[in-house]
Amino acid sequence: MDPTIKIIVFLFLFLFVLPIMTAVGCIFPISRHLYFAGMLFFMIKEQSINLVPMPRWIGTARGYAFSAVSLFAVPLLVSMILSPRFKVKFFPPGTFFYFLYFLAILLSGMNALYIHQWGFEVCKMFWMYITFLAAFNYLNNSKDLTYFTYLISFLLIILFLVGLNQKYRLGYYQVPSMFPHQNSLSLFLEVYGLLELGILMNEKMNKLLLFLMLAAFGGSVLLIIFTYSRGGLVVYFGGIAIVCAMSILLNGLSIRRLTLMMIGLLVMLSIVGYALPRIIQRFTKAPEASKNTRIGLAIAAKRMADDYTFGIGANHFSEYSGTKYNYSTTEFFTPSGETSGIVETIYLLVAAECGWWGLAALLLWFFYYYLSNNISMFVLRKKPCDGFVIGLFGGLTCNYWHSTLEWSLKQPNNFTGQMIVYALIGVIAVHRKQIVAAYKRSHGLDSPAGTARRVSRSAAAGTPAPAQLPAPGGIPERA
Repeated sequence: MDPTIKIIVFLFLFLFVLPIMTAVGCIFPISRHLYFAGMLFFMIKEQSINLVPMPRWIGTARGYAFSAVSLFAVPLLVSMILSPRFKVKFFPPGTFFYFLYFLAILLSGMNALYIHQWGFEVCKMFWMYITFLAAFNYLNNSKDLTYFTYLISFLLIILFLVGLNQKYRLGYYQVPSMFPHQNSLSLFLEVYGLLELGILMNEKMNKLLLFLMLAAFGGSVLLIIFTYSRGGLVVYFGGIAIVCAMSILLNGLSIRRLTLMMIGLLVMLSIVGYALPRIIQRFTKAPEASKNTRIGLAIAAKRMADDYTFGIGANHFSEYSGTKYNYSTTEFFTPSGETSGIVETIYLLVAAECGWWGLAALLLWFFYYYLSNNISMFVLRKKPCDGFVIGLFGGLTCNYWHSTLEWSLKQPNNFTGQMIVYALIGVIAVHRKQIVAAYKRSHGLDSPAGTARRVSRSAAAGTPAPAQLPAPGGIPERA
């Protein structure tokens, strides 16, 4: 696109489209639900306009991008700010750690060779925070996780249908669906597919939602096999085991859990049996050069992090991994040009580009939400929303595990998905006490007589009933 036309499009978006969408959001509150749905849809289908685009740049960002996710996030957030009915939080839980990581990105600019390429990553970090604010405040004010669950189910079904078309009509060997790469798809499925499983095994729901979630989770299992991603296959099936084990440990056995586990086991064995020859081929015939490249780039990343306190500069790894700086030349790997690839783990990538302290900031940010979710998992045991936090526990465990092998969390799709998951974790954490209090009131647990009735019912039933999503749709009103 011609630069002049692109500037006109940007001006039109910011001067007309966004203000009009914001006004519609203020006048017609229902439109906010559509904006949130738009955010989630374009989370899986990346669409953006780039100022100063550099499509050939080998990095984690290739332009000053304004994405379709931001197009919906901005009016959603601003319309809530302008509405007297909404209480908007600009610093949700975990914000400090995000800003600490953001600071590491900013300080890395001191060593950046190219200011624009460094700026691409800074721009992405800014818009991701806007997305996080929009998602957190929407969920926090709407108190509706049922709608969110419907949306995620539909997205997984859409991804599956696209992947099915790619595999059987277009003849793809490794299916990426709507993501830029099959590994990106794998990381997304690990979070949202396992979230679906956690809800399925632990929350009450109507038959329509149950059917949609079964279809969505089944589609995610097929998709992870269609990717033939070695890391994805091991991690995802490990994640299923984690979610099932935690559901039984925290909530006990039930007919639904046993049924889902038996059906799931039979289906997985059938699917894996069908695809087993190709899966074995992916593990046994992986090229030696691929392993050597990973080792060489990992060694290069460590050397860069050791040499630069604040890193080489965000979005600059490929400039230092080639022959120009000779960081990656080892007995395992010799780069073929002045620039080379990107190290295949987000942890060493951040260490190289932002320094070891930047990696520490990233780990603190990751660990904060992991710890917050784990606290919620035990506080909400056998209570509403425990299925969400059990699913998120499995999803985050797998995502952090798989990220030792991939840098895909830096890609816009996966980054957006991670920010929305963190918003969900933050909202549940904010409402933990209210969820527990509402559960106790609804079960008569706030009086001795109520406690006696509960003990009597539990003794008669044998095991407690699965937790039910509290009205209205997921998170109870404040006590």
